[in-house]
Amino acid sequence: MLQPGNRFSRVTSSLAARLRGARRDLVVLGLAAVLVIATAVTVSLNVSGHLEEAATNEAATAVGAVVHGYVDPLLARYDLLGSPDPTLAASVNNQLAQLTSGRRILRIKVWQPNGTVLFSDLPKLRGKSFEVSPELREALDGETATEVTAPDAAENVFEKGLASRVIEIYLPITNGAGVTVGAYEVYQDAAPIEAAISSTRQDVLLIVGAIGLLLLALLYAAFHGANRLLADLAGRLRTSEARFRSLVQNSSDLVVLLRPDGTMSYVSPAVDRNLGAVAGSWVGRALVDVVHPEDAGWLEAMVGRLATDPAGTPGGEVRLPHADGRWLWFELVGTNLIEDPDVSGMVLNCRDVTERRELEDQLRHQAFHDPLTALANRPLLIDRIDHELAMRSVTDADALAVMLLDVDDFKTVNDSLGHAAGDRLLIELAERLRGTVRPQDTAARIGGDEFAILVHGAIGDVNATADRLLASMREPVDVEGQRLSAAVSIGIAFVARARTDADELLRNADVAMYMAKAGGKGRSVVYEPSMHHAALRRLRMKADLAGALDAGQFSLRYQPIVNLASGEPIGVEALLRWEHPNGMIGPSDFIPLAEETGLIIQLGNWVLETACRGIQGIDAAVPGSRLELSVNVSALQLAKPAFPADVAAILSTTGLDPARLVLEVTESSLLERSEGTLATMRMLRELGVRLAIDDFGTGYSSLSYLPEIPVDLLKIDQSFVAALAGGREAQAVIRSIVRLAESLNLTTVAEGIERAEDAARLRTLGAELGQGFLFARPLQPAQLTAYLLALRAPSRKSRSA
Repeated sequence: MLQPGNRFSRVTSSLAARLRGARRDLVVLGLAAVLVIATAVTVSLNVSGHLEEAATNEAATAVGAVVHGYVDPLLARYDLLGSPDPTLAASVNNQLAQLTSGRRILRIKVWQPNGTVLFSDLPKLRGKSFEVSPELREALDGETATEVTAPDAAENVFEKGLASRVIEIYLPITNGAGVTVGAYEVYQDAAPIEAAISSTRQDVLLIVGAIGLLLLALLYAAFHGANRLLADLAGRLRTSEARFRSLVQNSSDLVVLLRPDGTMSYVSPAVDRNLGAVAGSWVGRALVDVVHPEDAGWLEAMVGRLATDPAGTPGGEVRLPHADGRWLWFELVGTNLIEDPDVSGMVLNCRDVTERRELEDQLRHQAFHDPLTALANRPLLIDRIDHELAMRSVTDADALAVMLLDVDDFKTVNDSLGHAAGDRLLIELAERLRGTVRPQDTAARIGGDEFAILVHGAIGDVNATADRLLASMREPVDVEGQRLSAAVSIGIAFVARARTDADELLRNADVAMYMAKAGGKGRSVVYEPSMHHAALRRLRMKADLAGALDAGQFSLRYQPIVNLASGEPIGVEALLRWEHPNGMIGPSDFIPLAEETGLIIQLGNWVLETACRGIQGIDAAVPGSRLELSVNVSALQLAKPAFPADVAAILSTTGLDPARLVLEVTESSLLERSEGTLATMRMLRELGVRLAIDDFGTGYSSLSYLPEIPVDLLKIDQSFVAALAGGREAQAVIRSIVRLAESLNLTTVAEGIERAEDAARLRTLGAELGQGFLFARPLQPAQLTAYLLALRAPSRKSRSA
């Protein structure tokens, strides 16, 4: 029989053991709960961190495609380290403003490496300088950087009201050589991403917590109340299933379930939001009957592969119809769940990628088209030429040719009216080009003021196309309130043999085009093999021209200008000659090259100073001669703002009386009549220098512009003088010019007089001055001195007699 003390002791021991067990159970349950919570929090934080990184990277990729696609072509014209042209800067800032107008992008800045905002959609930011942040420094070092933060840094003084938190995306800007020259900074609202991450974090926390609760339920069931925990878990699973069903019902992506025969058994409600269609109206129909007819064959093949390959996940893009009649692009990814008894079909997840496709199409178009004129660019033209050459056979009867067009004197338009006016002129010429060529031909802008056309058809068709282009391009163009005549020179290269390529055709057309320019511009020339040697000679001449001035190879000749009534010389025209080691080169051969290379500015100043000194030497050798000096001036010199100061300095250095100096400009260089050119001419007149229009009557412009221009002399072109003996037309032209000059109080000078009867006829018509071989050829200084002294000799003899 047990003693009471023993019973109490056993009860006490049992109760203590139960308490220890309960305490142990509570400790285990507590530790398990802490482990579950810690695991759930860790996993949710890890997942949200990865989601944030993925979301910011995706945002950087999407923004980079848009910004690089729309803004890089404009920035390619700039030196980001310098000061941009105001007109082109405005186009960049306007483009940035358009990108932020949709509110997907809140702010865009274009940074210089020194921390200055060069461009921005916000005018207040332009020109502001800030300390370079680590993220900006990373972009300037060539790496993309992102940050999700509140806009409270010093540089965000204008962004604090845009959003409470933003995604800052820094993208490097590189030049053609791959060197980073600046950086974009793009702001997007971080709220949508952070909301999605927060929601995902809660879902992950809930799911991991549910798993932990399941473990706790199993542990708890091992000790106390497993049925109750399992019931609770079942409720949570039902909630999770309802949540999943809700996600599918409200997902922006379209989910389609196909039966093995390709008909749709389920379509998610997203079809209403994406396509404006009722989901029920698609059920029971074959998906291939819904997609765009051009995509039906591909989709049928894709579904066939999916049905036969349970492990595969084929995908692609198709067009689906919107209720408003549009076709939208969707990306499809398929999964074969036919063997799954809960599904018994093939699942297609469909995402709307229309906006991405449109951007890709736009970028593709920009890659192969000129952004200024929307014509094809050089890479596309070369691809078309190579394709045509590959498709041709030796028996093809039709000709294939490449035309190269270059705008004559385009540099004068840019220098006098500015690059914006030059761009508008190119746009107008491109429209004429597009309206002149045939649909089967390809027109392209291949750089600067050069255009090219790939022409099909018979040789006569090619020549007819060239004639139409020349006529169309000669029609006046209205630019900046000016009416310009923009002729072109055309080089034509035919495919003459089987083995040729696009580069060779373009080179041949380029050679022919330069022959057209050398032959007088505004014309077309067909390439011939002999022209290749002429082109090489021209390249060698251009190379030799660069050092000819320093080598002292230039010299001047002086042709007298006489009074037609008395026959006495009243002045001389200074004419430039190049004494090349291989022989004398005339100005018509090298002056165009000097204008192309820009050497004409330095060469023109040398001619002016040398001629002024030379006429002073004539004064010393022939006392009392006091001849006027005429010097030709290039359009590039006239367009240079500092040209009047250069002339003043030369007159001061040489001591020549400004009233004795006549500067001659060609009629074609005055056609634009920009305010800058007119201002330069007025400043020259204020110096006391007189101005003459050379080769008058050969331009395309109306004579009505003369009263606007401060000139003193008109030089009648020698082509009219040479035609005097041929009939009355030339006489009528010269008479009209003389009368026009008299009405404007201008002096007339007839050029190219070679016959005495022409001189007499010119006197009858009223011309005052003349020059030409009849009186004297261009003379060296010593020859001019002898010529003047010889004219004085009869006077001395008559006085001595």
